[in-house]
Amino acid sequence: MSEEKGVIFDIGGELNPGVTFDFEGSGKMTFRVCAGDDFRNIRKQTLKKKVEYKNGQRFQIEVIDEDLENQLLWDFCIIGWENFFDASGNPIPCTKENKILLMGKSIKFSRFVLDCLNKIAEIETEQSEVERKN
Repeated sequence: MSEEKGVIFDIGGELNPGVTFDFEGSGKMTFRVCAGDDFRNIRKQTLKKKVEYKNGQRFQIEVIDEDLENQLLWDFCIIGWENFFDASGNPIPCTKENKILLMGKSIKFSRFVLDCLNKIAEIETEQSEVERKN
């Protein structure tokens, strides 16, 4: 009789490991997807509830600081990079400030980041479908 293992999670380890992609040239970038508790934490930092009154009625609305949300998401999703240098040949450290700068100013960088995050999402969707079929 064979035992079915079912679905295995390493709950003592990393549940959201990074995925590394090669950047043009010899660079590498590592990403992870932001979901679940991590996304809720970012949302708590960027969502403010505001009260407005119209025609004597009280309305509670939610206002999202989209700039801050994007910055926090970029910082979370971009885990690291290798072999990134400035015009003088100095290494560019993988800091929150540099992530924000490159995402906001470099089309090449931001396009690569978004493409990689989309690929990770596609891979996760395919894996979920395979697991569901099995």
